[in-house]
Amino acid sequence: MHKSSSATAESVYVLPHEISAEAVAESLQALLRSRHHPIARHRFTALDTFDGRVRRARALLTRGSLNGASAVAWHPRGGRDQLAVGLKEPVSFAWDLPEGPLQRGVASVIGPRRLLDQADAEEQGAVLEMLDDRGKAIARLRIASGRARLPLPDSAWRPLPTFITLTPLIGYEDACRRLVPIVESRPGIERCPEGTLDVMLRRIGAPVRGDLSSPAVDLDPRVRADEGARQIHLALVAMLTANEPGLRADLDTEFLHDFRVGVRRTRSLLRQIRGVFPHDAVQHFSTEFSWIGRLTSAARDLDVLLLALRARQGGLPHHDLDAILSFLGRAQRQEHEGLVRALDSGRYERLISDWKGFLERPSASNPEPPNASGALSAVVAERAWRLSRRIARSAETIDDRAPAERLHEIRIDAKKLRYLVDVSHVFFDAADLECVLTALKKVQRVLGDFNDASVQERRLVECGHALGAAGGPPGALLALGRLAEERRRRREDLHGKVIEKLNEFRARETRAACRRAFKRAQAKGA
Repeated sequence: MHKSSSATAESVYVLPHEISAEAVAESLQALLRSRHHPIARHRFTALDTFDGRVRRARALLTRGSLNGASAVAWHPRGGRDQLAVGLKEPVSFAWDLPEGPLQRGVASVIGPRRLLDQADAEEQGAVLEMLDDRGKAIARLRIASGRARLPLPDSAWRPLPTFITLTPLIGYEDACRRLVPIVESRPGIERCPEGTLDVMLRRIGAPVRGDLSSPAVDLDPRVRADEGARQIHLALVAMLTANEPGLRADLDTEFLHDFRVGVRRTRSLLRQIRGVFPHDAVQHFSTEFSWIGRLTSAARDLDVLLLALRARQGGLPHHDLDAILSFLGRAQRQEHEGLVRALDSGRYERLISDWKGFLERPSASNPEPPNASGALSAVVAERAWRLSRRIARSAETIDDRAPAERLHEIRIDAKKLRYLVDVSHVFFDAADLECVLTALKKVQRVLGDFNDASVQERRLVECGHALGAAGGPPGALLALGRLAEERRRRREDLHGKVIEKLNEFRARETRAACRRAFKRAQAKGA
């Protein structure tokens, strides 16, 4: 494995096409003591997730060659180690990479998302090893130019600007900082805050996607309740349609997760933003979104279980783990096929078509719903206040003997509150809302962990029965039993953590922040 260390003050620049990399290197060599190392022309493919997690981290992940063999290289932004590792098999997910710093660095950025080819590129240039008066290396200045194209047959190559990257070596940050004015004095040089992958994708006309896990909506604080609710739900429809192709293709688990969250947010907000749509429309669309939401549950549960098993695979014999993953994988594919059939159905097609029509072409309702003409901020704030009080009151009743069903009810109320404030945060004081969300997210996280442990315990037991009936290997059956027991203990251990985080939510500071945030917004909108 190749490794070069760097510190946190990396600077990236671009140069216009008319200035060559060679000319810049020569001019800097004339001004600064350095050792020259050529970068031979080489080709690579830039990798990223569908939603651009590598790009948004200002990093670069490439597939190319290392000493004549296939390799991936990880170039984090901001002075962390740059790593490369040889490969024997293709890489689609972080867990396909060999265990080590590169795998951990990539996993921390992309999570469970699939890596996709974003651009083919070629580059050449030089690395100038910058020296102090004693001939000691203090920084590396990488100067590279080249071309790129979409990773498709017959795509045209597009020229790239020259990228200049100045990276201090550990312990020489101050010395390197003195080089910055000299580098920035070169004619035409400009800072490149967005990162090399952003520039590359823009030059070749590739789509630059962002986060698909939440609706993009910009509400005017004075918006009418019915109009604002329509804007929110149209953004949620866009979220569903953006994730649906990846869900259908089963590219990775996050497409289903984000699609499922979009469905649940839609159904929840239909009922939480109250009195703004006609009652019969709310009932109809709530029923239909509940139908499609239920169909996502089993597939999502299996996705979560498979991800959890991959995360702890080092503790199980490979042959037992492979048997379990294979069995669960078949079950997951069956659930996925059933979900795709539902998405192909006339019922789902009508649901999306009718829902879009309802949102885009509002018709007069007689009588008008009671809250339709009021301020959305007041409607949302009143409901948020009621939910926050209900969660706090429920927290007072939870002890070590509280049944899982009771915790699930609180989890649902916490989700309702979170869905509300996520789409309407502009209505509330930022400091108060941050206090509320900090406590609320902790409650959601621990209740989510508790729910996952409960669901996974049940799924593992069911898997053990099914695998046993199918004549599965004894080692795999024993492993499933141990895993189910682990989940049971995990669920029991989380009880105390649940109580702790619920107590934090009902603490005086959080309740006061809820009152200020929600009651003030309600009064302003009234």
